[in-house]
Amino acid sequence: MKDSKIYKNELKDSFNLLKKGEIIAMPTDTFYGLACDPFNKNAVENLFKLKERDKSKPLPLLISNKNDLLKFGVKYLDFEPILDAFWPGPLTIVVKSNYNFLHGMVKNDGYVGFRVPKLKFAIDLISLIGAPLTGTSANISGCPETKDINVIKDSLDLNFIKKVVNISCGDEKNVSTVIKLSSNKIKLLRKGPIDFNQIIELLDDKYEYE
Repeated sequence: MKDSKIYKNELKDSFNLLKKGEIIAMPTDTFYGLACDPFNKNAVENLFKLKERDKSKPLPLLISNKNDLLKFGVKYLDFEPILDAFWPGPLTIVVKSNYNFLHGMVKNDGYVGFRVPKLKFAIDLISLIGAPLTGTSANISGCPETKDINVIKDSLDLNFIKKVVNISCGDEKNVSTVIKLSSNKIKLLRKGPIDFNQIIELLDDKYEYE
């Protein structure tokens, strides 16, 4: 009962801060991430400052399930087999969206990164908010990712981070695999727990691969 109460309090506090436009550090199935409302310009600006990250490198989004993609004009029927196989989980897909995202959330050519994390707290929080959250790692750009709360508190400016959620990350030891999908091609952008060959086997000759 005590643990359940702690969980609910962490969820409620996180929700309230995010709705106010604040930044929190939250657990995912891989490492701690920095979450904010991706549609709040001030929050996104502060997140880039906090991470010392260039806006030419857009922030990925965490969503609660594959159907959330439809809200942003992403039709997933052609690549649905990989979503069903690897979501929730450590796979980030970079796909074209015609949604009017803030600068810093989308590439100039319209590509945005999405992932469904395999951790109950993350899914519960996204579902409670009813919208995506930023899913960038809780570190200064170029520094290692972490699952350690103390590392976050020691290395990041706590004037920007209003809460570090005291719930453990998942067991995944690596950052997510990142792939970019265009109309006829899938490109591996970052190696991770999901082998590129697994993706190729599921989609076969629907795409070219590089």
